[in-house]
Amino acid sequence: MPDRIEKSKSKKTRERSSLQEYIALNGRTADMPCSYCFKNKKKNCKIAERSSRCEECVSRGRPCDGVLVASSLEKVLAQQRKLDEDEEEASEKLLSLHTELARLQSQLAEAAGRLSRIRKIRRKVKERGADLFERGMQELDTEDEVLLALDGHEGCLVGDLQHMGVPANVDWSALGLGDLGDLGPLVEGPSVRTPEVPQRRSPGVS
Repeated sequence: MPDRIEKSKSKKTRERSSLQEYIALNGRTADMPCSYCFKNKKKNCKIAERSSRCEECVSRGRPCDGVLVASSLEKVLAQQRKLDEDEEEASEKLLSLHTELARLQSQLAEAAGRLSRIRKIRRKVKERGADLFERGMQELDTEDEVLLALDGHEGCLVGDLQHMGVPANVDWSALGLGDLGDLGPLVEGPSVRTPEVPQRRSPGVS
């Protein structure tokens, strides 16, 4: 039994030695040393093609993570490149949105300014209209008062002329008043009611 174990160890040693020699002759220095070589500051961490362990790890009969480290680094680098691309794309998108926001804010400010000016003008026009309406009503009231006063005076004068015996359809030129031909009849149309003239009493008549 001990002989078999010894023979097995001897065979394993020869295999390891052969593999180590093959790696030494055909291997290349790893771009990323395994953890053991890195910690022990080994200058050369040689790995042959299709080999899962470096020369040092084969010689010592220990596991090697050289390939795993390189693979993990490649994944990290690929992820970093992807993140860099995503960051650049996000930055461009953010810049585009910022530009669009600035444009919209400019349009909003312009529209708000126009709305403010329109409302100010409309308020002034409304105030001006109200002022003109008030002035117009005042002028109308004044004109109505003047017309009423003139109508009263006209009525009195017509009454006096009728009292003097002037007929309704008087011919002013026949009375020697040719320059009053445009005065028209004493009473203008049937709609004008001749004011009543009080009877004058002769002196001494009761």
